[in-house]
Amino acid sequence: MLAGGGLVSREVLRPRLHAAVARLMRTVLNDLAAEDGAPAFAAAPDFGGWHRHGQESFVAIRRDAWQMPARVSFYRFLDAFEEMGAVRAVVEADEVLRERVDCGVGVEFALTPRQLGWTLVQHVLEPMVRAARDYVFDQVAFDAAYGRLEEGLLATKARGVEVVPLMAFTATSGVEEVDLPGNLVLRAMSDRQVSAAIGYLAVPAVFAGGPNSVTVSRFHQWALTRCTSYPVYSSADVPAQPRPPVFPSLVDPASQLVTALRLVCGGSVVASRAMLMQHDDDFCLIPGASATLSALPAADENRPTILDAEHVEAVREIYGLLLDPAVLGNRGLQTALRRLVLAGADRAPTDRLIDLMIAAEVLFIKLPGLSTRGSKWDKVAAGAVRLLTGDPVLQASPERIGELVRLGYQLRDDEMHGDDPHERELYVLSGQPTATLSAVVDDIERVMRRALVRVLAATAV
Repeated sequence: MLAGGGLVSREVLRPRLHAAVARLMRTVLNDLAAEDGAPAFAAAPDFGGWHRHGQESFVAIRRDAWQMPARVSFYRFLDAFEEMGAVRAVVEADEVLRERVDCGVGVEFALTPRQLGWTLVQHVLEPMVRAARDYVFDQVAFDAAYGRLEEGLLATKARGVEVVPLMAFTATSGVEEVDLPGNLVLRAMSDRQVSAAIGYLAVPAVFAGGPNSVTVSRFHQWALTRCTSYPVYSSADVPAQPRPPVFPSLVDPASQLVTALRLVCGGSVVASRAMLMQHDDDFCLIPGASATLSALPAADENRPTILDAEHVEAVREIYGLLLDPAVLGNRGLQTALRRLVLAGADRAPTDRLIDLMIAAEVLFIKLPGLSTRGSKWDKVAAGAVRLLTGDPVLQASPERIGELVRLGYQLRDDEMHGDDPHERELYVLSGQPTATLSAVVDDIERVMRRALVRVLAATAV
């Protein structure tokens, strides 16, 4: 049913607790009004997280925070009121509730203390004051806060979310999220997840004008995620031998997703550190987040990977092919894929070129049906022509494909032998001359991406 203001009201499962907490809140609010007049609200430092201030700006400040009187912040504040005794009596008489407060509560690998009085202040009193902007009892505000409290106290499951941020990546407005096999979801991180990523240095954050303000590029705000449910325990029933979560579990899937995105969209997307935290929508059981402090890979922010709606299905398809046993067992193909990913993250075009041509050698020189005569660059060029002639994405003639790959191999030799690659005549896949080596390398990468996609499709069982 609908409550005032259009909010959906859930069924009260513990009416005695509902009534007892309501009486307590009326008394407390009357006392605050008599002693303090009206509540004050202001910005307050938040040393526990970062809050969004714009698309790329985050501040360590809670805005419009209730300036809680000092006596309220004392964890035994509510015990000064007679009505609190009635609340405690109701809780003690309930076989579930009495094991969910005034003890450690959480999941078997993470119990945290939950004190009844402070829980009521945080989850009922403060939301009511913020909603009413006054020390008055508002029934709608109370029902909303109590419903959230009751749901949290009676919860039997807590959802943990593993999050692996992607750097140098974003999706267009037509892509909200991408579902992948294994209950994986590629989506924009929530503000709380970005906050944790800033804290664990899992995304590049630049201090902007002071210690309380940072900037996180929009190209670092997406992540691969997976949600897992865990039973809720208290210190009264936690297993004698608690089991840790399976974490990190997304390292390999994130690597495969990065490869799929690179093959389809190009760019320099990389996967960052894995984090584990509670689902944003759940009642707080697991404060904060955990993370693996793994080494951070390099990414070129000047060449971000951008996923649009047109390529979502292609990414899903390539991701699936990368999981195929025949693909996983093909050593040469795995080497070529790894080199393509390394090339995408390199900033210097000469470094990118070296990795791309290593991939080309692995992929083309031993291609069945090629002549054993000629130089290596002739073999690589012939292999590219054989594989990519008529490719609908490249739409390039065999002559242009062969000439570009041969040029790339010669430029690679120049760099590796100490010669200047820029002394050669440079041109791109269309045959047009260019003055920049990066333009040549960009087109060679396009050729290698298409070649790897075709080899993947042919290798998969």
